[in-house]
Amino acid sequence: MPHRGGSVYSATLTATFTLLLCSGLYLEFFAASHWHAGKPILILHLLGGVLFTLALTPWLVSHVRSGPVRSQRRRFTLLGWLLLGNYLLVIATGLLMALPAALYLLGHIWFWRFETTHLLTFLHLWLSIAAGMGLAFHLNLRHWQQSALPIGEHRPQGQP
Repeated sequence: MPHRGGSVYSATLTATFTLLLCSGLYLEFFAASHWHAGKPILILHLLGGVLFTLALTPWLVSHVRSGPVRSQRRRFTLLGWLLLGNYLLVIATGLLMALPAALYLLGHIWFWRFETTHLLTFLHLWLSIAAGMGLAFHLNLRHWQQSALPIGEHRPQGQP
């Protein structure tokens, strides 16, 4: 069977990110009026975000070594680096928003200023949406087009 691009691991990361994006959109737009459902979704979103970060980190390190660094297509390479930076910002803003909850669980009460919390929430939401759109575009450029090859037909070595 010919190589179809991607792996089970990257597909799992993509599916997990999609679930996190959907739960984040729910939390942003619907949880306030449905808080009984919002509380468990928030907890799952926080735990999922931490697990996603732990799973994504080694994948990103290996992907950078084999992906954008060796890419021969300028736009694809630029998109890859922008997507990588975007994911790092999404993770950073998510971890910064979770910091007060983590400190609370450790017995310390501390919160960001309201303005800081608002800015982190805004950045996390819109960077996540941009990451989702960038990921879909990236997969369309690379993996989905490659998967569209007829079975038995292979791309020349070194071409995506």
